[in-house]
Amino acid sequence: VCHNFFQWCGLLIDTRTCEISLDYTRFSRSKAIDTVVIHRAANEGLNLKKKMKDFVRPRCSQKLLFSSCINGIDKIRLNFYQTCLLCAIKTIHYINGSGITSLNHEQFIYSSACDTIQFAFLLISSKLKNGNMRTVLSHTKIIAFQLEWKDALWLGRHAFFSVFRRSRKQHAKLCDLFCESSRLSNPKDLLAVTRQALQMFPLEGVH
Repeated sequence: VCHNFFQWCGLLIDTRTCEISLDYTRFSRSKAIDTVVIHRAANEGLNLKKKMKDFVRPRCSQKLLFSSCINGIDKIRLNFYQTCLLCAIKTIHYINGSGITSLNHEQFIYSSACDTIQFAFLLISSKLKNGNMRTVLSHTKIIAFQLEWKDALWLGRHAFFSVFRRSRKQHAKLCDLFCESSRLSNPKDLLAVTRQALQMFPLEGVH
């Protein structure tokens, strides 16, 4: 961890700007998948969709990561992207471990990922809206989620592509779906966020 960051309760506090991000060192190597419980019972598809939402829920509930009172828009984008990266890492581990094959199920998995991205976006929006902050003058300040939905969807799909492309031979068609959706627009500001996030977030153990 860079000396400009202070580790606290699974978060990193930038001592220069006071912005807050996810402590990515906690998910290095196999740590990202240590808590993934794989269900091999019936209804594999429904179990997968439920687990994907479970994967994003803890990060989405950490309002400090997404509050515009603390973070600038680029940091908020980075935190959302890393939330989706972690979800994608856990998802590909779940798929490989449960015996689910992406063959003939690419569209279902892709749709489940997009549904999870939307779930994460709406959950964060709700947490911020209902978790109003008190100012020093005792006035209630409404905090809105500053990330636009179109940017959130682009970041989320790019995060899944970044993870699944490391197993392209096994998930080729699924990679193509995520890649094609990310190609529709390539905003420079979002691409810069993805490069920064991928430099910080360890993907070495993803297969």
